Parts: sequence; structure tokens; C-alpha cells
Amino acid sequence: MPYNEEIMEADHKFQNEETVQNELALERLKLKFWDDQLKQNPGDKELQARVKYHRDEVVRLEGLVKLV
Repeated sequence: MPYNEEIMEADHKFQNEETVQNELALERLKLKFWDDQLKQNPGDKELQARVKYHRDEVVRLEGLVKLV
């Protein structure tokens, strides 16, 4: 499933400037995207795994931002 334009722009920004803040912004958008997909398809195991992965990444990156 292709990402939306907002995620593509955030990814481009992260690729050009690889900061924790840019990565966190990108992961938050991806989490929202996959969470919305899961709400449309409740019970989908693959979507649940993607949501968990991106949620874990957001938590990890938020912890790094607090350290900076």
C-alpha cells in the first residue's frame, strides 16, 4: 500500500536532513497512516504488526529526543 503525499514529503525531508526530530515526525505520520488502515480493517494481523512497529519506533524516538 503506497504512502500518502504527506508521508512522502516527510520522508524526503528526513532523507535530506537525517535528524531524530525529522525521523520522529515521519514515524508519527506512518503510525497514523497504519492506524487508520487498521481501523478500516480491524483484526488484520499484518496491519496490527505494522501499527505496533511504528508505535514502538515513536516511543523509542521520543526517548531519544528527550535526551538531546
